[in-house]
Amino acid sequence: MCEEATRMRVHCRDCSFERVVCAENGQKPADVLIDHGQRTGHTLAVERVEE
Repeated sequence: MCEEATRMRVHCRDCSFERVVCAENGQKPADVLIDHGQRTGHTLAVERVEE
């Protein structure tokens, strides 16, 4: 389970792609940015999840 402070939402500005990543689980927003960006050429944004 992730704490709110470590959850980041990565979303694409060009399509409906969105993923919430958790640093505690070894996930990095940069990995998602690179993967989706290289495959599609789309622009992505990262924001902290505050729920």
